Amino acid sequence: MYELKNHTETVVRQALQDYLKRSKLRCGCERCQSDIMAMTLNRLPARYYVSLRGEILTQWESQALPDQARVMAEVVRACQQVDATPSHTANDSVSINENNNSENGYNQ
Repeated sequence: MYELKNHTETVVRQALQDYLKRSKLRCGCERCQSDIMAMTLNRLPARYYVSLRGEILTQWESQALPDQARVMAEVVRACQQVDATPSHTANDSVSINENNNSENGYNQ
């Protein structure tokens, strides 16, 4: 069976990670990052591929500057919206971050 992949998801995930390295959000928990990913992906066209050839062709097509700029613009837009109105309370974000930290060995 072939595996269907969405190149746009990969590009958005990388753009979000790049943005988060340069900019701080009030909350960067997994929930907020997932909300940002979902909002961004819903505003961009999907680019699915199945084969290696399809992956290479899709990557090559997406290297166009307008595509990269649009992806980053949508990531920034979603970050601003989620930052302004997160889908959880501040207390929820603290417990989410504490759970993530304890799972990673930071809460010792």
